[in-house]
Amino acid sequence: MKRILVTGGAGAIGSNLVAALSREQGASVTVLDNGSSGRFASVPKSARLVRGDVADEKLLGKVLREPFAEIYHLAAFFANQNSCDHPLDDFRTNALGTALLLEGALRLKSLKVLLFASTSSLKGDLDAGLAEGFSTPYMTSKFVGELYGRYFRRVHRLPFKTVRYYNCYGPGEFPGRYRNVIINFIDLALRGKSLPITGEGKETRDFTFVDDIVSGTLAVARSKKTKDLVYEIGTGKETRIVDLARAINRLTGNAAPLRFVAQRSWDKTLRRRADFSLARRHAGYRPTVDLEAGLKRTIEWYKKVGRTGP
Repeated sequence: MKRILVTGGAGAIGSNLVAALSREQGASVTVLDNGSSGRFASVPKSARLVRGDVADEKLLGKVLREPFAEIYHLAAFFANQNSCDHPLDDFRTNALGTALLLEGALRLKSLKVLLFASTSSLKGDLDAGLAEGFSTPYMTSKFVGELYGRYFRRVHRLPFKTVRYYNCYGPGEFPGRYRNVIINFIDLALRGKSLPITGEGKETRDFTFVDDIVSGTLAVARSKKTKDLVYEIGTGKETRIVDLARAINRLTGNAAPLRFVAQRSWDKTLRRRADFSLARRHAGYRPTVDLEAGLKRTIEWYKKVGRTGP
């Protein structure tokens, strides 16, 4: 039996990853989640659920007594605006929690991979490389997690790998103040409300369906060709925010006009698009769900479950 730990397994990406892992023959999946961003009801029944915080050193020590072969570290204080409002909570989960997990994982002789889920927010404008001066605590703490992981890999030989996710969306995510734009737009559109566009809406993002995020995660984690590099998981396609809003209105039949609001002070990136060439070359990753299809699937799922979820 292969034992697998997923931190943050109750979240949108985590619950979909756990579902995929649970379908594998011989897999025993444990989820560690405090419920701050996810919903416990989203965790597949086949998984063992430990309710708690990754920054709880005592609890983490107990969890890591199991001989895990794979660890997927998705637990995070999500995301940029939330970290601006609560910087200490962000540091505790994203920096301290990651460091504690890395240190604890050193005791696992059975461990084949520890995959860290980072963020595309670290990348500046298109083709500009790393952002110059991180504008939120979330960006800073995620980069700290990457750096700690590289240290543990190079000095202690921990089998650490990094993926950076690009604007994930899809079934499993619910609307809220600190949630991603697509699910909030869908929720508003289905209720006939105006969609708020920050600034002029010309900014572009690479919106990636959750199934592609999961497949990319597993491909990078399990490939023997992946190295001490950062692997971007996205579609390689840009979509303007205003065009996204119009598409969601069209697919939901929402006739309410768009509403333009002030740009957020920390949101400086105009264009962002994944370069998944390394993930393709080293792990065989290729996205398969285009935005139109992904939006339709997400809308239909949300119509069934509603705001309260399962």
